[in-house]
Amino acid sequence: MLTPRFELLQTDNELIVKVHAPYANIKDTEVYVEGTDVRFFSSPYYLRLKLPGEIIENDQSSGSYDCNSGQFTLKFSKVNPGEHFDNLDMITTLLAPPKQKKNFVSTIEVIGNPAVTNENSLVDNDTTNGNEWFYPQTNLNNNPIVNLLEGPRYGFANKIVGALESFEQGWLKDVVDLPFPDSTPMTNRRGLREVNEKYHFSDDHYTADLIQPEDSIKRIIDFQPSFYTTNPESLEFSTTEQDILKELPNKEFLLTNEESRIALLSLVDILFSYCYNHRVTMGENTSESSWDINKISSTLSWFDYFIFLEDVVKSCIRRSLCFPLYRYWELSIKVLDDVNKILALGKKSILKSLCEIHGLFNNSYDPRYVLNQLYIRDYLIWVQRLPEATIKEILGELEAVKIEKKDVGLDLVELEAAAWSVLEEEKVEKLPCVVNIEAPTGPKLCLNRVVDKMNKLVITNRDSDDESTSSDDDSSSSSSSCCDKSNCKSCCSSTSSESSLTSNDSDSSSDVSTSSEDVIKSTNNKSNSSSCASTDSDDSRD
Repeated sequence: MLTPRFELLQTDNELIVKVHAPYANIKDTEVYVEGTDVRFFSSPYYLRLKLPGEIIENDQSSGSYDCNSGQFTLKFSKVNPGEHFDNLDMITTLLAPPKQKKNFVSTIEVIGNPAVTNENSLVDNDTTNGNEWFYPQTNLNNNPIVNLLEGPRYGFANKIVGALESFEQGWLKDVVDLPFPDSTPMTNRRGLREVNEKYHFSDDHYTADLIQPEDSIKRIIDFQPSFYTTNPESLEFSTTEQDILKELPNKEFLLTNEESRIALLSLVDILFSYCYNHRVTMGENTSESSWDINKISSTLSWFDYFIFLEDVVKSCIRRSLCFPLYRYWELSIKVLDDVNKILALGKKSILKSLCEIHGLFNNSYDPRYVLNQLYIRDYLIWVQRLPEATIKEILGELEAVKIEKKDVGLDLVELEAAAWSVLEEEKVEKLPCVVNIEAPTGPKLCLNRVVDKMNKLVITNRDSDDESTSSDDDSSSSSSSCCDKSNCKSCCSSTSSESSLTSNDSDSSSDVSTSSEDVIKSTNNKSNSSSCASTDSDDSRD
C-alpha cells in the first residue's frame, strides 16, 4: 500500500484532512474516525493518523473529492470545540507507529531462563535428570558483538556502529574524509581533522580574497535569503518536502542528555554548511552544492562531534576558509547570522533546510545518500519532536558566541598584517616623486633622479644646438655666395633675430645659454664674412 500525501488544517471547531490520492479507486474508499485515530483507505492508498486531540464524526462532518487535483477533503468536528491541536504540520509524528506487542519480557528484567519454568517446553521423560540442558560454555570476551559495541561510533547522536565496514574505503573517499571510520578512535578525529584543514588552508587564496575581493563576493554578502522576509506562520511544506516526510518512520529516540547535546550541536554544524551553500548560490543550487554542504560540515565529512558550542563555530568558520571557492571572513560571519535566523523561525524552517539537503544528497553523483542514512533521515524525525524551548535555548547560546580571527587557529591576524604591509610598500613605490625645493632637506633619492633627468635634458639640447649651428653655417655660406646687397641685409637681419631669440632662451638654463653664445659668435662671424664678400663684389664692379 502507498502512503498518500496529506495535509491537516484546523479551525476552532473543525479539523480538515486533505489527502492527495490521484489514483484512488473512489468506490472502494473508506474513512474511519475514533477519538484520536483516523484511518483512510482507497486502493492503492492507506493512511492512518494519530492526532494530538480527539475528533468525532457527526452530522456536521463532510467529505468531497476533486477529480482534477485528485484530492480528498474530509471535515470532522472536534470533541472539545476551541481546542488547539499542536504540531499538525509535523507530518512524520502524525503517522501512527506500528503496533507493538503488549505482552513481552524485558531483557533487562530477566534473571533466569524462562524455558526452565515453562512446562510445555520441557521434554516429559522420567529417565532424564535435566543434565541434557547443560552445554559447554565459551568465553564471551572474544565475541564479535562485544567488539562491535566498543568500536567507534558515528551517525546521528553517535548511535551507529560498524555500518561502513562493508563499503570499500576508496568508494567513500570523496564523501567521508575520515580514514577508516570503523577503526579510527573517536578521540583522534578532531586532531586528524585540524591537521587536514591546516594542510588545505591556502595563504594566497585567503589574502587574494581579502585584498581584492571579487564583485561576486560583495553581491553574495548583500544577498538576502527568503527566510529573512518570512515568519513562522507563513512557512509551508512543498509537495516534495511532504513526500520526504511522509515516507519517514514514526519512531522515538531514547537519548541521554549528553547524546541530545551532541545531536543538537551537530545540527548547528549541518545548518551552517547549508546556509553557506544557500548564500553562495543565492538560493539556486548547483552541481557543487552537495559537495559544499558535505565538505564544510565536519559532522558529515569527519564524523566529528562536539560538546561546546564555541568549538562548533570555530570548526564551521575554519572549514569555510579552507575548502570552498569564496574564503572571506565577513562572508563566514554572515552565514552564521543566517543560521541564527533559521533557528529563530523554528522547527519548520529547520525541517525545510534538512529536506533540501536530503534531496541534494540523493541526487549527488557521489554516494552521499549514505549520509542521509547516517544523519539526515534521523534528524528529520528527531527535530519534529524537538521542543521549541530547546531550539530557543540553543539560539540564545549561539547569539552569545563571539568569534575572532585569532580564535580559529589559522594565524589570520599575522597573515593579514603581512599582506597589508606588502600592499602599502607597493603603493609607496608607485607614488609620483615630488620635491619641495624650499624644504631644508629632501628625499635624496628623488632629487638624484631629477638631476639625472635634467642632465640628460641638457645633453640633448646641446646636441640639437650643434646640429642647428652646422645647418646654419651651410645655409649662410650658400646665401653669401649667391645674394646681392639687398639680399645680404635680409640675411643679416634674420641672423640677428635668431641671435636675439637664442639670447633670450639663455635665461632658462646656464648650459643652454653657453650653447646660445656659441651660436651668436658663429652668427657674427658669418655676418662679417658676408659683408666683406659684398664689399669685394662692389669694388670689382667699379
